[in-house]
Parts: sequence; C-alpha cells; structure tokens
Amino acid sequence: MKIILAFDSFKNCLASPEVCRILQQTLRQTAPDWQVIAMPLGDGGEGTARAVTAAGNGSMQQYTVHDPLFRPCQAEWGLLPDNSAVLEMATASGIELISYEERNPMLTTTYGTGELLKHIICEHQIRQITIGIGGSATVDCGIGMLQALGVKFYDQGDQLLPCPATGKDIARISRIDNSGLLPEIRECRIKIASDVTNELCGPNGAARVFGPQKGADDNMVDFLENNLQNFGMLAVASKLADNITTPGDGAAGGLGFALRNFLHAESTSGAELVLQLLDFDRAIRDADWVITGEGCSDYQTCHGKLCSIVAAHAHKAKVPVMLLSGALGERAGELSETFEAVFALSAKPCSLDEALQSTPANLQRMGRSIGNILQLTRRSL
Repeated sequence: MKIILAFDSFKNCLASPEVCRILQQTLRQTAPDWQVIAMPLGDGGEGTARAVTAAGNGSMQQYTVHDPLFRPCQAEWGLLPDNSAVLEMATASGIELISYEERNPMLTTTYGTGELLKHIICEHQIRQITIGIGGSATVDCGIGMLQALGVKFYDQGDQLLPCPATGKDIARISRIDNSGLLPEIRECRIKIASDVTNELCGPNGAARVFGPQKGADDNMVDFLENNLQNFGMLAVASKLADNITTPGDGAAGGLGFALRNFLHAESTSGAELVLQLLDFDRAIRDADWVITGEGCSDYQTCHGKLCSIVAAHAHKAKVPVMLLSGALGERAGELSETFEAVFALSAKPCSLDEALQSTPANLQRMGRSIGNILQLTRRSL
C-alpha cells in the first residue's frame, strides 16, 4: 500500500514536518511493508519555506532581523539550488513571535520582513523570491517593510516618520517618497504565496476581518480601517498604486498591497504553488490513500483551504482522501462532502492547552488505528 501524508501545520502546536514524521513512523510500525511518503505542506504560512526547501533539496538559512515589536530575532529562509529563495513573512513579523498579551496591531511592524528581503536580495544576489504572507502580527499596510527597503514617509508637517513605523503611524502619512527604494528590486521577480482573497479595506478588509485576532478592539479596528483606506488612496493619488480593491491586498494586514504595488510582486495561490513545487500530482499518481489535515477543520476547510486543494488534486487522480485534524469545528458535517473519511484527534473533552500537549500522543494513537483499519480493509478486498 502506498500512502501520502500531506499535512498542513497544526497551528501553535506542531509544524507540518513533525506531524508527518510522527504518522509516518507509526504507520510503518503498524505495516512495515507499506510505502508511506511524507510531504509536509504549507499555503504561505508556517511551514511553507521548510516544506518547499526540503522538497527542492535546498538549505535553510538564518539571519538576524527585528520582530513585530522591533526586538532582535532569528528569521529563517530557504535557499534553493537554482539560486531562488522562499520565505515566510511570519518568520520575521509573525504573530507567533509575540505573546498573547503583547498582541496589538497599533504597535507592530513589518520592518523585519523588509530587512530579510534586503538581506536576500543584496547579500545573496537573489532575484527569484517566493514569499508566504500568512500568520502576521501586523496591520501596517507593509510600511515597515517598505521603510527597510528605502521608502520614506512624511507627515503633514513634512517631517520624516521615524523607523520603524507601526500600524498607528499610517494615520500620520501625507507624502510618500519612493525614490530611495532598493534599486535591485527592479531586477527581482517576487511571487506572493497566499490564499487570502480579502481586499485592503472595507467589510472584508484587513482590519475588520483579521484585526481582532491580532489584538485590536473595536476602536482600534475602526482606526486601522481608516488608516488603510487613506494610505491606499494616497498611494493611488501618488501613482504608486493602481487601486485599493484588488483581492489579496488585505493579506498580512495590507502587506499584500505593498508587495504588489511597490515591489511589483505577483499573487498566486499559496497551496497551489507549494503543490506544484513539490510535484504533488506525480507523487500521488499510484497512491492508495492521501491523508491530510490541519489544526482545526470546519466548513471553511472545504472552500479553498489547503486540505481541500489537496483533496481536489487527489480526486482528480482517483485517490481517496482522509482528513485527520486536531479538532473539528463549525458545520463539520460538511467535510464529508470533500473527504472520504474525517477524524479528529481529541480523545476526550479537555482544555486547549491539554489538547495541544497531547497532540503527539494522539497522533500516534490515531495512526495505529488508521493503520489497523486500512490493513483490515485491504484484507477484505
């Protein structure tokens, strides 16, 4: 039997390579003769760079940048054999770099993401870059990143904004000076790996949809919403942007808008890009099962999230798909329309902390059960 393990990360718990490793070992112990292939995945968020770099026989690199609160941190990125780079903005500006109590999009910045890009472009002379923009701690419309790359912002008194600018500083901007932007950017081809389709502002925008999970209360959300709209309109008026309504511009608190307009980056589906880089369709061609999963699955999983895209590719190859996630959420019954089998790891009612701590053991337990079921099923055929 050939089984493909194609997992997303279990957020705040286990990265996708670790999830795949645990299940791979458990299934091999259950049936040593099975071919169990681990293919850790990502859709632009946590785990994307490592998954793509490992699949491409590249190497992970580290560089010291500043985190969302402008403290030194080690950011990693992947260097591929064709001298291209893959990175996640979350490694420099992600929400997992700060504590729950520190979450406040008024005070966070994407400056570290700009530092990492500058390092890759200038010190490594790389011109082909893929950047995943999931898991951000910011709603600064990418102005911190742009500052690190040489863009200057001025207030109404024509005073230069200090570095690093944060979410609250967008309100002060009245003039944008793009003349100092890193010249090498013009030579770069940058791809944005993201499955977020939110616009920059409005009811479906960066502040209203994602602001609360980054620590914004209602007043902050209104303030940030006005900031994003005003900055977007200023960029359009300054002929530095084409519009403020393009889907995906609201990703990572408006970082998508800055990447697309200032760095001329191209947006693409993070999940589709990763599957293409991993040559996923070839790997599953003669598989008996694909097992996928994520931290928590609900009805939204069926609508363009990584696990559903995995299922679509597998079904095209006539391979059944099993979903094994940490937990099942709202309208989980709809998952059976996309997956042949659906399982949750939780063994009993417990707190979130208990569930996270027991995930490795629960993965082993479920791996043994799934292995036994598949063995019995195969014998009956």
